[in-house]
Amino acid sequence: MKYYTTKTKFNCGIDLHSKQMYVCIMDREGRILLHRNIRGNDFAFFLKLVKPYLHDLTVVCECTFNWYWLADACFAAGIQFVLAHALYLKHIHGGKNKNDRIDSEKLAHLLRANLIPPAYVYPAARRPIRALLRQRMSYVWQRSELLTHLSMNQMAQGLVPAAKCGHNREVWEERILEQYENPLHRFGASRDMEIVKAYDAQIEMLDQKLEHLAKAYDERDYRLVLTTPGIGRVLGLTILYEMDTVKRFPTDKDFLSYSRLVKGSVASAGKVKGLCGGKMGNAYLRWAFGEAAVIAKRNHPLLTPYADRLAARRGKYKGNAILASKLARAIYYMLQTGTAFDAERVVATSI
Repeated sequence: MKYYTTKTKFNCGIDLHSKQMYVCIMDREGRILLHRNIRGNDFAFFLKLVKPYLHDLTVVCECTFNWYWLADACFAAGIQFVLAHALYLKHIHGGKNKNDRIDSEKLAHLLRANLIPPAYVYPAARRPIRALLRQRMSYVWQRSELLTHLSMNQMAQGLVPAAKCGHNREVWEERILEQYENPLHRFGASRDMEIVKAYDAQIEMLDQKLEHLAKAYDERDYRLVLTTPGIGRVLGLTILYEMDTVKRFPTDKDFLSYSRLVKGSVASAGKVKGLCGGKMGNAYLRWAFGEAAVIAKRNHPLLTPYADRLAARRGKYKGNAILASKLARAIYYMLQTGTAFDAERVVATSI
């Protein structure tokens, strides 16, 4: 675990909420200089309170859902800002009592003692496109859940789920509805289908917008990622925008860990007792590489037989996870070296 090293005289811990923030400022000796709540998250009022310390101040807060505005405001005001990794931080500080006042004081203490595990502060300029990509993925996931709900309802009535007709939703809808004898079941299924078609329309609009935005991305990195089997425009943009820059990962293991493609181990007294940390990292990268592995192994002269051997020895799901890890590692080195995807190097490694 890595820790942030502060060099400022004053350290400010902020327990941030949607409508208020509790602020604690501490000097290097641990003396509390300011400790109060600010309602309404009034940053202008915050600047007035901390004015005596602004010349040598570092601010820290946990990576909650709404940290973005605080980071941007601090950078704009010329204040050093540290984003604390919430999951790691949870294991460092604990206690019997917990409230906003205590939490802000603990953050200031940990910052002063150089015990803040930092999280990555994603650049503000790239957040809007990443948000669109995540919005698209959310629509795709919700549509998949709805389609699964439709199939399960059919099976619950003793029916065989209608085969999908490509992108022709009208034909598929007719096949589904004609199976139901009960008009209420037919009505319920038609409501689901209308929502599915609405998702289709929104996803298509997002795809058109993202296709236009793709041209503004770094051409070299974008073209390199697209040479990877199983990765198209949307998956390529997702990988690039979720990682932001490959330079932030010192090693390929760091990148795989962030992509949720490796798990940590629990060991004590020399004995490994299990695995942990499977959900620590970026869920969107895990999804992207998982999807890429499924697509890549369908019809590739080298990856398809390689994936078959993986499935035979390790099982279908673990084999797919291994292939996803290999694709992620390949992309890491592709972006580092500026070279295109080499399937022979991927399959040359041991299974």
